Amino acid sequence: MTLDSSRSAFGGLYVGVMLLVSASCASDRRAVGADTSGTTTSAKAAAESASRTPASSAPAGSWTAGPSGVGPVRVGMSIDELRAATPAYGSRPVSEECQYVRSEDWPSGVSVMVARGRVVRIDVDSAGVRTTEGIGVGDLDSRIREVYGARAAETRHKYVTGGKYYSVVGPSATDSSHRIVFETENGRVARFRAGRLPEVEWVERCG
Repeated sequence: MTLDSSRSAFGGLYVGVMLLVSASCASDRRAVGADTSGTTTSAKAAAESASRTPASSAPAGSWTAGPSGVGPVRVGMSIDELRAATPAYGSRPVSEECQYVRSEDWPSGVSVMVARGRVVRIDVDSAGVRTTEGIGVGDLDSRIREVYGARAAETRHKYVTGGKYYSVVGPSATDSSHRIVFETENGRVARFRAGRLPEVEWVERCG
């Protein structure tokens, strides 16, 4: 092979290699561009989806129950006071007679009994909200006796075999008109309610 032919062959090889490198770089740039575009589109879609997602209900742990109320809802409130305390309740109509009102923005399982324009009782039917002493749906009924002692009066359940009611008076001797009433089934708290007499001890609900 002559010197000129060697140079020619080497030159051809060099040009071929450079063309392959150039094509690979262009391909990488196109791939990167496509990935970036896809990521941007996905991020935008996620942001738009989040903006359309409604706000979740109040965390159950942020509400506690006592004989005279649950969370910001207090026994004796007027309808206007209830709306002011829990704005998410809005302007839902309430009749003058006894009925229950609810809001998706309250913790799950919370409902409020309103009678003659006033809050008289708050019911808790799901786990999450607890009393100030720490008792909630799902707890053993032995915990009620342990925590409240002589303040808890035990009676037999009207409908559930083996079930019980525990009517708990407030810690203040001067307050004899408010109670927390626990209902138990199979040895555990199934639901409870807080409110004033006589409504808090009604077995059947209104509305």
